[in-house]
Amino acid sequence: VPAQRYESLRALLWFQSAEECRWIQRSAFAAARRSLEAALADASWSALGQGPDAAALPPAVIADLDETLIDNSEFEGGLLRSGAAFSAEAWRSWVEAERATAVPGALEFVRFAAERGVTVFYVSNRDAPFEAATRANLAREGFPLRDDLDTVLLRGERPEWRTDKESRRRAIAASHRVLLLVGDDLNDFLSGVEATTVGQRSAAAEAHGARWGVSWFVLPNPLYGSWEKALGAGQPAPADAAEALAR
Repeated sequence: VPAQRYESLRALLWFQSAEECRWIQRSAFAAARRSLEAALADASWSALGQGPDAAALPPAVIADLDETLIDNSEFEGGLLRSGAAFSAEAWRSWVEAERATAVPGALEFVRFAAERGVTVFYVSNRDAPFEAATRANLAREGFPLRDDLDTVLLRGERPEWRTDKESRRRAIAASHRVLLLVGDDLNDFLSGVEATTVGQRSAAAEAHGARWGVSWFVLPNPLYGSWEKALGAGQPAPADAAEALAR
């Protein structure tokens, strides 16, 4: 559908070339850095509301990877150039090429956290077989990884680690005081939002309004996300791309 490809191209070009996008990203990480300093000085601070028992736990940040810390827009561009639809095969080839680059401001933020003794857990919905390539890509970009602890937690690595990231957040919170959450999708912050409507997503986000920009930091992603599913939630699946675009 030409109109649909045009809209995808506009979103991709904004993400790749707009100074507005770059400075939203940098501003988000700068704000997260300021909050991290405040969190380290406040033993009661937790992005997950862990309570006083967490005060003695080592500090951590939970961050998503794709379009949060690392940029895969070159992959999206390849699909547009070729006219191909997203496929698991194409995505696997991209991930194994280890060519994602750091989002502006991301590397500086993660290094800042690590220098202050904060463990950054990379919680991604990349599938578990991609861990080696993902770790190699992160290392190549300079993101810190620990030798004594698995901090790259991918979907399917344990049976209960599915698309909803809540089980991974709970696993981290069992051993660490989580100071900040950083992501580009509502699923990076809240459980049970994958199949909800636009209105339900809005209500869920508003219920945690005090956390946004304080202990929860969201990055812009106009390319894809669970927000797309919300537009058709509760409706039959469209027959084809033309029907989806018309809706």
